[in-house]
Amino acid sequence: MSIVEGFERKALFNITRGVALVCVTVFLLGIVGGVFYGASVWQEQVNTKVSPQEIVDQLKPVDPPKTEAQQPQGTQPPVAQGPAQSPLSGFQIPFSLQKYVSGDNAQIVRNHLNEVPVEERQAYLNELGAVVTAAEANKISAVEAINAYMEAKSERYKQAAVKRAEKWETLKLVGEITAGGLFLVAIFSLVLVLLAIERNTRSLRRSNVLPTKSEEQEVVSA
Repeated sequence: MSIVEGFERKALFNITRGVALVCVTVFLLGIVGGVFYGASVWQEQVNTKVSPQEIVDQLKPVDPPKTEAQQPQGTQPPVAQGPAQSPLSGFQIPFSLQKYVSGDNAQIVRNHLNEVPVEERQAYLNELGAVVTAAEANKISAVEAINAYMEAKSERYKQAAVKRAEKWETLKLVGEITAGGLFLVAIFSLVLVLLAIERNTRSLRRSNVLPTKSEEQEVVSA
């Protein structure tokens, strides 16, 4: 056996096998970590709820309120509503909200509802009713509270849309890394299999190539 063959069998083979085992282990740990991270990202919930207290705290005046408050943009104080069908027909309007969503105000609220997912529209109105109740209990203008709620809710949905987009981008990246890790694990596993085959068949190949002593004696006697 030459020096090269000895180095190959005793050193290079063990080094290659060790490196392949380390790579497979690292990639498998990376895949497991990526799966757990992806699962945690998937379970993240984007909260768009706006609590009544949040609106009340926002509108509570520092100084005593003035007698003539400026009307905000958006919904206006309730006015008499004609017999025309309300744009909010089909929804259950909370009792505290009913007198504030008549006439043009109903259309304004409906326009905001159109930007809300269908399955969340009733919850939107329920939250808005709770905001009105809290505003009246704290002697805050219900109209201002309604407008503040709709503005805060709209901003919350925009933030939620951005977070959902970031969530899907993260999941996509995790999926790509996991697929790449699986591919590399497969490659290095194949290297280990080939090394094992080479080790197990080395002696068999040598016996098929090198003549035995009995064969050498027969050749000499002939």
